Amino acid sequence: MDSNPVKEKLKRGEPSVGTWSTTGDPAAVEIMARQTELDWINIDFEHNPIDVSSAINCLRAAEGSGKPLFARIPWNDKVWIKRILDIGFMGIVVPDVKSPEEAEAAVQAAKYRPRGIRGIGSSRGQLVFGPDYYANANDMTLVVIMIEDPVAVDCIDDIMQVPGVDVCFIGPNDLANMMDLPTGMDNQAPRHIEAVQKVVDAGKRNGVATGIHTGSGEEAARRIKQGMQWFPIGSDARMLKMGVDGQLAAMKAGLAGEAVSANSAESGGTFY
Repeated sequence: MDSNPVKEKLKRGEPSVGTWSTTGDPAAVEIMARQTELDWINIDFEHNPIDVSSAINCLRAAEGSGKPLFARIPWNDKVWIKRILDIGFMGIVVPDVKSPEEAEAAVQAAKYRPRGIRGIGSSRGQLVFGPDYYANANDMTLVVIMIEDPVAVDCIDDIMQVPGVDVCFIGPNDLANMMDLPTGMDNQAPRHIEAVQKVVDAGKRNGVATGIHTGSGEEAARRIKQGMQWFPIGSDARMLKMGVDGQLAAMKAGLAGEAVSANSAESGGTFY
């Protein structure tokens, strides 16, 4: 790819839906990249035992699929940003950004001169994306800023006005925790709903895509209708559990004599 299809979608005002990989397993990434209609996969380095040397195999698993891989880094750190992008990720997700200054630091670390300070030396970038990698990288690289604190919500317009911020993405649980609210996906606490809507409204004013981590396709549909554009549905681990639970429930229903609808897409298929 010499461009980022997700960035192109966002520029057209379209939603782009992916998922998190909390396992960092190349086999799971390969299936999601090649056998689903997800737009992208994000490898979550922040809360999981995944390192750079193993994550490169996730990138290899998705090569040729047309699905870019992004990475949530552990912290807003220029060394992490440089290493992640140098091995071939097409974007970064930066946790807990609280100010325009912190957003600017993330953008600078992700971009080459003249916009940023990223150092030259991505051998794998040139291997995967070609000899024009350095010329194209700034345009290809997606920068997602995480909004996880009411302090960030209060200055959201200033954060969004930092050139190079592509997405402001809400971490619902950390935001709830910092607001002294119960955690949980699709949080219905009135103050949480108000804070989320404030971010969405700011995104519309500033032309910056917004999103939130969703727990289901049903929630994802509502978030699109709300005006969000970039977000994951669950994670590889969550969907594995949901799939197993769903099939066991169907088995129990069948044993009880209840009608169970067949999955026609896979019925008689050989994809195990």
